[in-house]
Amino acid sequence: MRLSTSTNICFNRPGGIKADITESVRRCAEAGYRVMDLNFHDCTTFRLPFVTDGWEKWIDGIAAVAAELGVTFNQSHASFYNFCDSGYQNREFMDAMILRAVKCSGFLKIPYVVIHAGTDYSSSSMRRSSAEKNREYFKPVIEYASQAGTSIVFENLWDLNIAPRRRFTADIEDLVEFADSFSGAPVGICYDTDHGTLMQQDPEKSLQLIGDRLVATHISDCISVECDHILPYSGKSDWEKITRAFRTIGYKGDLTYEVHRYTQNLPDELMDSALRHSIDVGEYLIRQCRENKTGGNHDNIG
Repeated sequence: MRLSTSTNICFNRPGGIKADITESVRRCAEAGYRVMDLNFHDCTTFRLPFVTDGWEKWIDGIAAVAAELGVTFNQSHASFYNFCDSGYQNREFMDAMILRAVKCSGFLKIPYVVIHAGTDYSSSSMRRSSAEKNREYFKPVIEYASQAGTSIVFENLWDLNIAPRRRFTADIEDLVEFADSFSGAPVGICYDTDHGTLMQQDPEKSLQLIGDRLVATHISDCISVECDHILPYSGKSDWEKITRAFRTIGYKGDLTYEVHRYTQNLPDELMDSALRHSIDVGEYLIRQCRENKTGGNHDNIG
């Protein structure tokens, strides 16, 4: 088990400034990280070179910096949008960015590409229709990922911020059933601890249900809908339960931070010490996950 962090840990800077991805990799490497998650969604939303005709040079630059610093990428986060919404105006662009994220992940030899499912709010049978539309949308994406040398991984979502509406795959049972519906295709599940806490889901029951489908994680804490994705032990998550659940299912994959709100308001002068502290917290979490750990090998999907 290794500690990893998303590039978004250094991406959001005070004053609305967005850091370059290579800067995030460098700062994290200097703090002691050797494994990272490349967040392509940030690169799409804030129009980094990823969305331009210069994207190949951009990804080459990231690969060169990572190699120089001894950093590898264990997973990525693709761009996403609600493709179930027929009225979405930017569909062609977003579809292209999702496939570009997959292609870049394959180039960097990233094994898992995490992405969000869409939700069909126009249907009177939201769950059934959403499942059907997601299967239709993702079948070619999964095939494209396989050809690129990577795999698609679906994340448990949350929907308290849009209540009383629901999001497809916010329910763990729906997520597992959806992942299984691809009949042996190389797909997996990413468990987001923050989302589970916000949804008041029992992590032990959730992870038992996910079982060996679990190949990636988003590790963070939360206090409320307005204060999420912060460092573990800073919020309301029950980390004793969470780490016990990882032990119980024999999870041997990585713990990967998604804690962008932990650092987004910090002055640059405090960033390096904050990153070092996040490593201390992560190493403690790993020790808790390893206690009495038994069984299971989650190095591969399927």
